[in-house]
Amino acid sequence: MSNRHEPRDAFVSGLEDRLRGELARHRVAPAAPRWIPQSRRGLALATAAIVLVSMVIGGGVVAAAYEAEQNELRDMLVGTYQQRVALAEQRAELARVQLREVEGRVSTGLEAPDAAGDARLKVTEAEAELRVMQIDLAEVRATGREPMKTVSAPLVSGRDLVADRWRVEMSVKAAALEAAKLHAQAAKVRFDVGLANADEVETAAARQIELESAIQLARQKIAIRQTFLGGGITGAVADLRVLEAETEQRHAALARRIDVSRRRVEDLTARIEIGAAAPVEKAMAELRLVELQLALKRAEYDLALIRQQIGK
Repeated sequence: MSNRHEPRDAFVSGLEDRLRGELARHRVAPAAPRWIPQSRRGLALATAAIVLVSMVIGGGVVAAAYEAEQNELRDMLVGTYQQRVALAEQRAELARVQLREVEGRVSTGLEAPDAAGDARLKVTEAEAELRVMQIDLAEVRATGREPMKTVSAPLVSGRDLVADRWRVEMSVKAAALEAAKLHAQAAKVRFDVGLANADEVETAAARQIELESAIQLARQKIAIRQTFLGGGITGAVADLRVLEAETEQRHAALARRIDVSRRRVEDLTARIEIGAAAPVEKAMAELRLVELQLALKRAEYDLALIRQQIGK
């Protein structure tokens, strides 16, 4: 008869099997770390937080890479305009050197006096080009983009660089106009004494008219620009106004050139009668007159279209 306090064999065997099973389960699935949420809701929230943090970190990396790329492009653009300024400075210095050389030859009688005027105009043009390049460089440095030169362009750091460029260009036109007037007068004198042909006179007169129109146009564009900046008109209307002003000036210039060309035809007709000009010269002058009249018609058509868009 067995002792009642001793376990039975079947009980001992079953207990051993349970212990082995628990041990095996712990080996296969170890306990989760304390930082992992135990509930499904907590696990979902933790996962969402991890995804959000990853997105923020990834977005920051992309933004930093984009900014680095933009800075590199900006530096390249600034470098390009710095080189343009350097080239403009060299051209201006060369123009000054040439002016000194021409003035030396004029003083010794080796060149005509008007040669110095032409050289001075080249200096003015080169210095103006340098000034415009410097304005462009200032805009690139401030904005990191190509310069905007339209009438509706925004101010740059409170400066109206668009109007600044137009004023520089207008100063060059003014200097060129004085030289063109002298050339036109000289060509007319040479023509009257038979030392110049009609083409030379027409070219000189056309150049003078072109410069006078360009100066007037620059003044109009600056006025339109000021109206736009003052809020008087929209950018789209300002652009159309400039197109209108440009076309009006082209029309006015063509009308003046037609008058000059018509007088030249009349003058050649009189010269042919006395044998001082050949009929072919008159034929060429008449052809040029017809070309100018056709160009005037085109300008009138363009002007009508622009005004239709403006709503006049």
